[in-house]
Amino acid sequence: MPTPHPTRATRMRRVSLTLLGIVVALCGGYVAACALVPVPPPTVQLEAESPRVFSVDESQVQDAVDGYGRPSAVGWLDGEEVWTNDDEAHPLASITKLVTVLVGQEAEPLAPGADGPTHTWSAADTEIQAALQEIDGIAFPIPEGTEVTRKQMLTLALVPSANDFATAYAHSVFGDNAGFVAAVTDWAERQGLDSLVVREPSGMDDGNVASAADVVRIARLALADPVLAEIVSTERVTMPWGIGEVENTNPLLGAMTGTVGVKTGHTDVAGYNLAAAATGSFADRELTRIAVVLGRDSQEGRARDARALLNRLGDAPERLAVASAGEHLGQITSIDGQLIELSADETVDAVLVPGEELIRTIDAAAADITLTGPAGEQSVAVHRDGSIEDPTLLWRLTHPRQLFFR
Repeated sequence: MPTPHPTRATRMRRVSLTLLGIVVALCGGYVAACALVPVPPPTVQLEAESPRVFSVDESQVQDAVDGYGRPSAVGWLDGEEVWTNDDEAHPLASITKLVTVLVGQEAEPLAPGADGPTHTWSAADTEIQAALQEIDGIAFPIPEGTEVTRKQMLTLALVPSANDFATAYAHSVFGDNAGFVAAVTDWAERQGLDSLVVREPSGMDDGNVASAADVVRIARLALADPVLAEIVSTERVTMPWGIGEVENTNPLLGAMTGTVGVKTGHTDVAGYNLAAAATGSFADRELTRIAVVLGRDSQEGRARDARALLNRLGDAPERLAVASAGEHLGQITSIDGQLIELSADETVDAVLVPGEELIRTIDAAAADITLTGPAGEQSVAVHRDGSIEDPTLLWRLTHPRQLFFR
């Protein structure tokens, strides 16, 4: 019996069902593709500057030193910047002793609290002592054969500015003046003290010179050494061998709050010099400021100018709001138009001095603000006002261009 041929209607139904199946399959594939295709991460748009640098105006500090007609310089203990009105090298007088003890400390360090090795006062020391007395150098004669500790030599060199003990100390470490001068030359080069020239350890030679700015740098190095910092801050001390009580030549010690040294100097050629430092709390931050004045006409003049410069530096620190709670930072926008506002989560202040910078960097993706400044690195959270939800299936189905052609 022959197989009957399907009618036209039957064939049309079969075609329709096939097409419907294809359509359903295509639709199902489209739906699946829309549902499964990964969406791009939200777009971050920062409206706050990043990185942003915070700093303090330096002009007030430069104005302070520019107000003097004689060499002057200032700086902070924890810093590298120096402000000066004179780049020329000038006679140091007894400020030389800071260099002497710094070079000696590098060669043969005296530990905090230690007396150090003993030096026996020699005939050569006695001869140098007598020569210094003839030219009105500060000296404290002691008998030949007297045993003197390293700590005692440093103390007498720095507190009453004894030229004989400064010279004996340098020779005890380096052998003689030539060895000492060679060590200073090498040390100065390594420290970047381009203006410094030293011919002998006491400061009696007016060929010992440096710029006021380099004296600030030398004072920083001295104050960074705990042994030297302790000695230069000593107002008075009692010494043996009949010397008795000696007083520090620094006129600001005990007279100006917070003074911590560092050294005076005077010769007829140099005039009256003073490197002075003082500590204080500025907006809850402990800071040490340094002022150097060279070539003043009198003891009173050097004390007055150094005090005034230290006080001017005390006015320079500023408290800055480097992050403020609720501060608008930007926004996050998702592919389907969801919007989240970004803001700082807390308020953070920083105390800065001229010459310092604090850098604020915003990482919105990590929800983090990084503050990098003199106190180190600190993180502040970024607050997100809400959260991004996955796009709905309906949105995915109706936005193929955003999903497949981005």
